[in-house]
Amino acid sequence: MTPPKSHGAAADGNAARQVELGVPESLPPGLATAWGVVDTGRRRGPRPAHTIEEIVAVATRLADEEGLAAASLPKVASRVGVTTNALYRYVSSRDELITLVADRAWGDPPALQDGDWRGGATLWSRQLFQRFLSRPWLLDAPTTIPLTPHNAAWLDALLTVLKPTGMQAQQMLNCAYLLDSHARYGANLQRRTPAPAALRRVNPDQRQAIRATRLFLDEQLRARNLNAVAEVLEDPAYLVDEAPLDGFEFGLARILDGIEAYIRQ
Repeated sequence: MTPPKSHGAAADGNAARQVELGVPESLPPGLATAWGVVDTGRRRGPRPAHTIEEIVAVATRLADEEGLAAASLPKVASRVGVTTNALYRYVSSRDELITLVADRAWGDPPALQDGDWRGGATLWSRQLFQRFLSRPWLLDAPTTIPLTPHNAAWLDALLTVLKPTGMQAQQMLNCAYLLDSHARYGANLQRRTPAPAALRRVNPDQRQAIRATRLFLDEQLRARNLNAVAEVLEDPAYLVDEAPLDGFEFGLARILDGIEAYIRQ
């Protein structure tokens, strides 16, 4: 496959691709704008001093700096230099803004090679995992957001590489769900489980607290005959300074083994 092109409409600065149409009110917030369809009813009046692309870029920077909650209309308006009410000339609600910010953050999918579904699915999953690690606030974006240009491009890349396997559409979507869920879980686990090195930077005395916690848990686990967990916690790898990727890679390999076995049935 050739490298993917940029797929964003409102979020990639390609205003020439936008089409001015009346947008049905029943569409989810931000869906039409993400695909470059501008609501002419909302765009009447003097030419705005800013563009939707600028607003989305500012909101994205706020999310990168402080998390998704920081991409609020008041904070974005303050950073842009307009009133919150003025921001409604560009987006109709925070829901619309988050839809556009999330689509921009997805970016373009990796280029996958034809003829190797497993290699393609592996690269796709690893890149998705890294995307979540680099922008963990994406994990906080609503999963109910409909297909927008960039996440549709990610799905299309995976479905294209899986299609030669002969699986039906629903089966391929199930595979996408498994791989996406694994990447999300792995990234979320790393985000919420700081490594001991990070804990020690916060509190130099944390080493003693970690040791006390391990001893306490060992005693409590063994008292309740939860020996398997206690033995795992004794493993030196449990408190390494940097979280290993072995867990993600192990799980990914097992998921792909299962898909491969299913294809061979």
